[in-house]
Amino acid sequence: MSVRTALGPSGRRFDEDQLLDAARGVFHAAGYSAAQIADIAQRAGTTKPTLYARLGSKEQIYRRVIEREADVLHAWIADAYEHGAELSLTQLARMGMEPLFRLAAERAEGFDLLFRGDRTGDHPTSLRRQVLGAVTERLAGLIERRRQPYGPVLGPTAEALAAACVGVAIQVCEHAIDRGDDLDEAGHLAAHFVANAFRNLDFDALTE
Repeated sequence: MSVRTALGPSGRRFDEDQLLDAARGVFHAAGYSAAQIADIAQRAGTTKPTLYARLGSKEQIYRRVIEREADVLHAWIADAYEHGAELSLTQLARMGMEPLFRLAAERAEGFDLLFRGDRTGDHPTSLRRQVLGAVTERLAGLIERRRQPYGPVLGPTAEALAAACVGVAIQVCEHAIDRGDDLDEAGHLAAHFVANAFRNLDFDALTE
């Protein structure tokens, strides 16, 4: 598959990811309302007409930036969760949270735009719900498969447990970011916390 490119004022070609990277940086720094197409063009080293022709209006560019971050996270989730049912509880908890911690570490601006709208001046609520729903649904499936050999089917309880895991992951990510702590160490701590919580749950009582 060929990479789609745009031609800048100097004749330099830009692929779409370069343009979206520039837009992500501007939206993250200024927030949606204050961000200007001219600022995005300057950061990308291109022109306003090129951006409009290539990516559309400011609203369309913002949506594409957010959707790209969500797509990256979805891909990481699919890859990480492929063999989760074979893991120990601690490994399962870490693997379930890892895509969120990875996004925070490797694509911090994207993490903020998706999950910390209050910090960037905007909050893509509907897309955030979709992303969280996808993470929770996949993790719930893993929890259910992990439990099936050992006890009763959890049903809706698996989704509630998955939502708790996701909530812990996001809160610990935010805490680590705000304090400047190591995200890998924070993820390790969060995984052990969740794994120990799982071990101390009375699953039979949860399904009565």
